[in-house]
Amino acid sequence: MLGRFDYQVPVRVIFGAGRVSEIGAIAKAYGKKALIVATGTSSMRNGLIGRLQVYLSVEGIQSEYFNEVSPNPTSFQIDKGAGFAMEKGCDMVIGLGGGSAIDAAKAIAVVMGHGKPIWNFAAGCVENPLEITEKTLPIIAVTTTSGTGSHITCYSVVSNEETRQKPGLGSPNLYPRVAFVDPELMVTMPPKTTAATGFDVFAHSLEAYTSNLSTPITDLYCEEAIRLVGRYLPRAVKDGTDIEARTALAFADTLAGFSITVAVVTLCHAAAHAVGGICHTVHGEVLAVLTPYFAEFSMKSRPEKYKKLGMLLRNEAVLADKSEDDLLNDGISEILKLVVDIGLETRLNRLGIKAHDLEAIARDTVGYMSGAVALDPRKAGMEEVLNILKEAY
Repeated sequence: MLGRFDYQVPVRVIFGAGRVSEIGAIAKAYGKKALIVATGTSSMRNGLIGRLQVYLSVEGIQSEYFNEVSPNPTSFQIDKGAGFAMEKGCDMVIGLGGGSAIDAAKAIAVVMGHGKPIWNFAAGCVENPLEITEKTLPIIAVTTTSGTGSHITCYSVVSNEETRQKPGLGSPNLYPRVAFVDPELMVTMPPKTTAATGFDVFAHSLEAYTSNLSTPITDLYCEEAIRLVGRYLPRAVKDGTDIEARTALAFADTLAGFSITVAVVTLCHAAAHAVGGICHTVHGEVLAVLTPYFAEFSMKSRPEKYKKLGMLLRNEAVLADKSEDDLLNDGISEILKLVVDIGLETRLNRLGIKAHDLEAIARDTVGYMSGAVALDPRKAGMEEVLNILKEAY
């Protein structure tokens, strides 16, 4: 029998190859001048920024371009981007790229609407954090990766280089009004980026699936996303121009985004955020190292779901005739196989993480990321987290 649950994700999704060309017609409902936020210069070099600006201008929308955003956007970059946008008179923000660009766009929209530095809103990191209100400017997301789900969620991840923290800011006012998911924009992703972002989709799906906030709706989304990642991520890593694989992963990322908005994430993501705040690592690469260890830690506290994991990754529809322990171990084996297949097999020490950082990472995991820790089916304290980190090191 179904229990009681809530589910609401108010994001309009425009999905399909070539659909980014519709952005001007959609965006004119939200403003007259857009700030386009991207990371680095690749979107300018490959002509995507120019295309976007043309699509906007045809509908009478002016635009400015801000690209001073790193793969882990910092509070300094957010505040600078907001100052630039306010000086130029922008009244909406478009995030173009992966999670970093979209997260930065969300955070810039907060600063522009409230006139306060973004770190003032970092709940769990500052005393008396400000509330993110409806003053936040309209946000449109154009995702060019299949990984973070940020185009769907009400979260924005911001790093602070001074405090070495990387929290997730959350508010219903951070939902993009519209999310463009155009698989044609993803075919130029390098294999390693494809692998790292794709594994993030898997980690989101697994954690939302096993979260204490999971619902029957998120369960359906997560199971399908896990199947799609298992089948199509190795294909996309091998051949980035495989449009069928790119479309499937874009859909999986979107399903996972709908899921983590409601069911959030759990212990492994809490640790990965703490790692990123201290060590400036690639999020998906850290998850690929940590997920097998944290899954093994938690699996016996939610066996009814973890025992399906191996079969979901292999896209098997019928439960095998195995014991529960065999099915649980099978799931861990399939995670490890996926990691190897997409070329992300490594250890924490090879990602630039120092042994002397592990204690601080464990402390931050159960500190400012404690909300995600509490959603894991198995209770964990700093000692348990530190032991897992040492295993993965």
